[in-house]
Amino acid sequence: MSVSRAEQSVIKHNLEQYRLDQVRMEKQRTEEYAKKIEERRIDQMIADRVSRNLRLDLDKGRHIDLEC
Repeated sequence: MSVSRAEQSVIKHNLEQYRLDQVRMEKQRTEEYAKKIEERRIDQMIADRVSRNLRLDLDKGRHIDLEC
């Protein structure tokens, strides 16, 4: 069974589209992962600030934060 040039062209085009979709999906996954990491970093920074404020009893100038 032989494959015509038209069929070869269609197969080649479909493979190229598949590869492009795979690259696009991988890039999207990477971007979403980076966004989640950034959100976690910001949440951790906020949690650290809140815990520091609670530890210092919100009295500025009376206590020194030794963890900074």
